[in-house]
This record gives sequence, C-alpha cells and structure tokens, in this order.
Amino acid sequence: MLTEFLKSKHVIFDLHVNNKKHLFQELSFKSSLIDKNIDDKELFNGIINREKLGNTYIGNGAAIPSAMLENLSNTFILFSVLTKPIDYNLDDQKKVDIICLVVSPKKSTSKHLYFLSNFSRILKHDEITKRIRGCDNPDSLKAVIMNFNLSSAA
Repeated sequence: MLTEFLKSKHVIFDLHVNNKKHLFQELSFKSSLIDKNIDDKELFNGIINREKLGNTYIGNGAAIPSAMLENLSNTFILFSVLTKPIDYNLDDQKKVDIICLVVSPKKSTSKHLYFLSNFSRILKHDEITKRIRGCDNPDSLKAVIMNFNLSSAA
C-alpha cells in the first residue's frame, strides 16, 4: 500500500536546501506543483505547526515531516534525498538528508498514522537508508521500499 502513494513524480533527488525552514518551503512548493489540491502556504504552515509539537527526525539521517490539510482528498507522499545533509535543529547536531513528507486529509487520522508509522519503521533501518542514498532514480528508491518486509520489522 505504501508504494501506491509513492509515485515516481513524488520522488525528488538532489534537492538543494540550506536549512530546515528552506526545506519545508521547497517541499511545500514542489508538493503544490505535483498536486493542485495542495496550497503551498497552507502546507508550509501545517508542517511548521506539526514540527512545533516535536522534531520529526527519526534517526539514520531521516526525517518524516507531516501535515494534515482540510481540502485534501487523498494522502500525498513526497520523498526527497538532499544534495547535502542539513542541520535539523537537533541537540546532538545530527544531520538529515532523507525526507519523507506525509500529507493527509484532516479526516483521515488513522491513515495518516499508518503512513507515518510504516515509513518510520522502514527508515529506522540503517541498511535501508544506505540503499536509499545509493539510489539514482525514483524506481530504484521505490524498489528499496517495496522490498522491505514490514511484517518482520521491529
């Protein structure tokens, strides 16, 4: 089910951003270009508001920022590998270079949590993040995710 929502056009390699705020601006803008039902300013504010509740860094250089929007009918996933890791405002100064943005309709809380938890389980595995960094196209990244066995993940 995860890869149904992760289409090739939803995977961006070599995204160049300077910091966390710039990352959220770029993710919001690029999401609005892909899905016309997404307003980039509304999404940006949603991501910022969610981030205020707690940092979305999950380990292994990966983060899963998210938002829930009123005028969205389906969950939207945008996966990105940055050109260079950025500071993600963490106390331990760890850097982030793999991003999985999850945007869901406000009425779909359970589906939103499903995507967050499953992408988190995948990205917490060091071997997976290493493979993702080695990908050079959307299909190879999707294959890495598809080949991960969620049922055996801790």
